Amino acid sequence: MSEYKSEKPDQFPSHILKNSAPDINPMRRSLISTSFVSATALLLIWGLSALGHRAKGSHGGLAALIAKTPLSGILIADLCLVMAGTLATIILLTDRQKIFEPERTPRHSSGWLLSFSVLPFALTALIVIQRTFTRNAGLTAFTPTSLSAASGLTLGLAFIFLLQERSLANKNSDVYPEAPGLAALLRAMMAILLFSGFLTGCGASGVELPAWLWKIPVWLALYAAGETIVRLIISWLRPPHAATAQHCCVGNLLFGNPQSLRPAHIAFLLKMNFGIDFDQSWSLNFIRRTAIPVAGTMGLLAWIFSGVVKIDQNQRGVYEIFGVPQTVLGPGLHILLPRPFAHVRLTEFGTILSTVISDNTDITKVVADSSTAEGEPPDTANRLWDNSPEDASYLVARNADGHASFEVLTVNLRILYRVRLSDRGAMDALYNVAHPDVLLRSLARHDLLVFFASETLDGVMATRRDRIAGVISAQLQHDLDQRRSGIEIVAVVIDSIQPPAAAARSWRAVQAAEIKAQMNVAEERARAAATTALAQRDAYTQRSAAQAQSEAIQKMAQADAIRMSGDDRCWRAGGSAFLLERYLAILQNNLNKAAITVVDSRIPRSLLDLRDISPASLLSTDTAPPK
Repeated sequence: MSEYKSEKPDQFPSHILKNSAPDINPMRRSLISTSFVSATALLLIWGLSALGHRAKGSHGGLAALIAKTPLSGILIADLCLVMAGTLATIILLTDRQKIFEPERTPRHSSGWLLSFSVLPFALTALIVIQRTFTRNAGLTAFTPTSLSAASGLTLGLAFIFLLQERSLANKNSDVYPEAPGLAALLRAMMAILLFSGFLTGCGASGVELPAWLWKIPVWLALYAAGETIVRLIISWLRPPHAATAQHCCVGNLLFGNPQSLRPAHIAFLLKMNFGIDFDQSWSLNFIRRTAIPVAGTMGLLAWIFSGVVKIDQNQRGVYEIFGVPQTVLGPGLHILLPRPFAHVRLTEFGTILSTVISDNTDITKVVADSSTAEGEPPDTANRLWDNSPEDASYLVARNADGHASFEVLTVNLRILYRVRLSDRGAMDALYNVAHPDVLLRSLARHDLLVFFASETLDGVMATRRDRIAGVISAQLQHDLDQRRSGIEIVAVVIDSIQPPAAAARSWRAVQAAEIKAQMNVAEERARAAATTALAQRDAYTQRSAAQAQSEAIQKMAQADAIRMSGDDRCWRAGGSAFLLERYLAILQNNLNKAAITVVDSRIPRSLLDLRDISPASLLSTDTAPPK
């Protein structure tokens, strides 16, 4: 043993090699048990998380709680880090035991095996905990039973790690140099689990805590995973025979040795290992002297600027001084008193919200309608009329064959509402109502029950839906005003009122007949309109032709009258000369249009004969006796 010590003087402390080989089997068995419990819990948490993600909607169970909250990432990251620490410690114990076995040749620790056992779990923890930041930390959608079960699970794991940590804390660090690092890591995991169990326990008891408190265990788990990876990288860079090369990959400075995080200690380590002396630097000394005044000045400015509040265009703010509301601030930038003297509580300004009245009591299934007038329709509009998850059923009286009975009607109803635009309405909505959608659903169900209880089936089916919506809207607004809720009903939209199942086919047939009758009436109206337009066109054409003809005759008569008046004046002035001139003009005008043949007995036949006389006629003419 002394010969081996002289050959490897820096692999383990000398006091360990002087003593006999320590019995590491109890510690190794304890670590194996802890590793087995961690692996079992890890598979259980992973299975519950996968089951919660595959389930449609949230049923408020344990699987949904683990899958949809940061609890799954926290538990998986903690269990992975515990697995990495326990496996690394088991490898280190086994490797150190081989040194004291005389039949084995002394060799160095299996660094590659240590890396492959720590790195996958540490990377898995780092990736899982990073994805946890985007998850919703609200616990109101889950049942107290599931919250209590989750709190018991986290506290149970913390108790198991506490037993292992107490066992490691009682070990001698000189004999078991691996124990302090793993104990510090277990203390960090216990703190994370205890805080998570406290948050889920408060949720199970009905105490609503701020959602940002879940960031504390998430950041602690992220720090532990990052430190484990950094420790592993440092172990790769250290000399392979260093005594701390194998032990530095497991531990937690925050819960193991907080003194090492002090700036003086970090400066001492840098000076001893890298020769960097901060005491000889003037700039660092200047920063040290001015750090407190500068930090105080920046803190004072940050506190003063906490009174600068920006309010968006769709919001208003109620300005409070020592918790007493003073006024309502509109959108814009406001300079107020800093905290804690003053505070601004924001509320909506003109934003129209929507809620559905349905038989489904799981409020996590109600999806907000974020569609716009120019955009695509929401997914809730893409559905069939029957068996919609947004329908509500109500009893209504029916008189059939003189016997009173009840039928079930299915109503699809949506309420559009907003906070009143007045300052009084903003204060009422902010201070008098904690959950407006819950209040609206409760009052709407009551008003619908009252309405259907006072009507019959025939009356409801014969009434137009817009009239029913108007009655419900007026009654609902009256109830809200009585409670000074500050909520204004914009519209009550009734998509459908389905008749009972027994009368559904007949009622649909009646609706189809009504639609067909309306179509026939519309077609006949269109045909009548076409016939009327055609008749109007023909009448207009004939009337226009008659008016044109009468106008032409009238103008011709006027022209003849004017011509006659002119001729009369000319005859009176010229007498027979005018008549002869007019006669000749008329004769000339008519002769221009006629073919004229002049016959005169004094013209010799041999000179010109324009007559078309046949030979027979000439013969008869020549032989005729003279007259």
